[in-house]
Amino acid sequence: MTSGKAAVHACRWGAHAAVSAMVGIVVSGPLALILLSLLAPQPPWSDAEVFAQHYRALQSMPYFGGFLLVGGFVAMMGSLAALAPAEHRARAETALVLTAAFASLVFFNYVVQTTFVPNLARHYTPDKASIIAAFSMVNPASLAWALEMWAYAFLGVANFLIAPVFTRDPIERAAARLFMANGVGSLAAALWSAVDPSWMMKTTGLVAYTSWNVLVFVMVLVAFLALRRRIAHIA
Repeated sequence: MTSGKAAVHACRWGAHAAVSAMVGIVVSGPLALILLSLLAPQPPWSDAEVFAQHYRALQSMPYFGGFLLVGGFVAMMGSLAALAPAEHRARAETALVLTAAFASLVFFNYVVQTTFVPNLARHYTPDKASIIAAFSMVNPASLAWALEMWAYAFLGVANFLIAPVFTRDPIERAAARLFMANGVGSLAAALWSAVDPSWMMKTTGLVAYTSWNVLVFVMVLVAFLALRRRIAHIA
């Protein structure tokens, strides 16, 4: 288990990472989608041609916010793994591997959404339709959504595994419960998507998406507060 000055550095790194993740949640989450629906609306998926006609560069904004979200989680998980006591070290290292898998899949997906798909949309021709359909996140049946849902399921399992790091006081125990709840919810959503990919674009999916973002924001905020308290107690 990390102690003393090294623990302070780990906690600070994790707290900074939590801020990055929270900013990413705000920029990429429901509020951003509401803003886009007003400024650069994209109609529900029908085909690639309609998508290309309504594509605007502003529609990539949530994915750029997603880079902050993913990077924040990677750094925060590294911090929590460094703080893990010896009896939970194996769980923490497993969580790190799952977080790496999550980050790799989501970074790939967001590179596609911010660079590859926009270029196809700006220079649309009928021969590009099948590629856009396969990779655009406007299409609920695309590969991009499969990558997204399972990547966040991997992160959810990582959150569940890392939760025992938070045990010292009521705030930490609240963080642990939130991390475990995120793990269960994220895995359930991925399994549901494997059965019915279209649910994400229905009312149930929008409610679940909003609820997930609220849960994750609160979870990261409580983790931030817990890490700041550790710094104060160590110092």
